Amino acid sequence: MKLLQLPALLVFSLAASVAVADHHEIPKLNAEVHECTLKGNATLSDVLSFARSEFSDWAEKSSLNLRTFIWEPVAVAPPYDQADLRWVNYFPSWGDYAKANTAWRAPGSADLSAKLLDMVDCKLPAFAQTYMFNRADTPLDEKTILLGKCSFKAGLRLTPERLAATLKAQDLEGRTTGDLVESFWITSIGIEGEPWDFLRVTGGSAEAIAEMMDSGNGPDLSRMMANPFSCETDFHRSHTVHW
Repeated sequence: MKLLQLPALLVFSLAASVAVADHHEIPKLNAEVHECTLKGNATLSDVLSFARSEFSDWAEKSSLNLRTFIWEPVAVAPPYDQADLRWVNYFPSWGDYAKANTAWRAPGSADLSAKLLDMVDCKLPAFAQTYMFNRADTPLDEKTILLGKCSFKAGLRLTPERLAATLKAQDLEGRTTGDLVESFWITSIGIEGEPWDFLRVTGGSAEAIAEMMDSGNGPDLSRMMANPFSCETDFHRSHTVHW
């Protein structure tokens, strides 16, 4: 299963903290990603309307601890261009994920699930371990996502120590100010054989991303000699559903 070819029913994240060699605390998450295609005459607007109303109300009434986003593909290279949307949920613990998964499969949620599945056809999930270098305190209704499929130079691997060294050398926190968010994902469960070492996700308002790109600080930092990796990048538009 390919992470970028995933169905978009639920995308989950498990938050913890990992202390790295220079004592920099990097929030660590596990993300579950699904990819979906639209059915019949259903549109992305239909799915967003359902997600922001009935799904969000259900999550609130069920006391679920989650944050939900729908990723709309804008410019995605093959073979990852088949999905019409990706639905992403973030959970602070596996316990929160288990609670939501149980609630979603419960008989009382059957009508809600049926409404979603009438609009979309989704594949099985895949998981990734996520390191968040900068997280927004408040969500934007819509933001641009740069999703890089990245590979380290020969002999290098993604570790907390390597991430910390990269963070220090490139001053990612200093660059990801305002509404910009930066994270690195290591694919883990339900995915294998991919050509990249990790995924890099940079998100923000369209204006902030445009300013970053125009200033020469775009996601392909391989131009910088100190950069230990290079990336092939796709565009998505992220819609906030439940926060």
